[in-house]
Amino acid sequence: MKDSKKFSENCLPVANKRRNISSYYLPLVFIVALMWLVPASFRNNVKAAFAYTQVPIYAASVRLENLRSAFYKGALSKRSLVAFCENLMRENVALQLKVATLAENIPDISESEQGYRIGNFMAKPARVIRRDIASWTNELIVDVGTDHGVAEGMGVISQNYVVGRIKSVHAKTSVVELISSPQFRMVVHAREDVSRSPIVFSGNGHNLFSQATGIATNIPTEIVSDGEPIGLITSELSGVFPKNISVGLIKPPEEHGNSFFSSNVTLNNDLLSKLYEVAVLVNIGD
Repeated sequence: MKDSKKFSENCLPVANKRRNISSYYLPLVFIVALMWLVPASFRNNVKAAFAYTQVPIYAASVRLENLRSAFYKGALSKRSLVAFCENLMRENVALQLKVATLAENIPDISESEQGYRIGNFMAKPARVIRRDIASWTNELIVDVGTDHGVAEGMGVISQNYVVGRIKSVHAKTSVVELISSPQFRMVVHAREDVSRSPIVFSGNGHNLFSQATGIATNIPTEIVSDGEPIGLITSELSGVFPKNISVGLIKPPEEHGNSFFSSNVTLNNDLLSKLYEVAVLVNIGD
């Protein structure tokens, strides 16, 4: 009898706990069910409001990470700092060797004091000095302007990817319109397209917790190959970019009955979210 009584007493808290857990989940189920009953316009407004709150959250997390890194390096001992610097020196030498190897394989690029040459363009290095929260995914400001030979409409690249183009320019600064901005338009080619049929690209916008995308139209169906992703590259027809600079990837449809189709373009989301250094392309002719 004692064992039976003890067993029943031990089971009572478990039963109560199960009832408490079910009572916790009941309001959540009610809220989810209620969301499907509200108008679609209200749900879209809530979703848009949540997207705007992501930018300050992301900016705060980046600043906290930088602060944590600074405290970590400040807390290192002298011996640890020496070892840390030695590792950085070895990594720097390895990167220099890698850059030298890449330069040998790209004969049309020549170094200069003002930047490096890509075809008929001189790529001027620029540093991102400001990126406002309200326009984080559409534009940014760099530290070059008319004093450095920069003008409106010039292309901007980073790590052999298209970043955007100069929207407005001042004496020592310029505003860059990002490739993901809905106002961005340009002519591109498919890397797999031998005939180089022009394709129209436009930005589609993005937020920090989703993939940056664009929209490509007038894509010829002859470039479709086994459903594999197709790379989009810049075209000399644009007049502001040299050829063969990466734009993004498209995934062709499984079925298509027309000679042309449209597709979403997957952009380099990591690059666009964390831009620190870019290059402005100045056309210098032959």
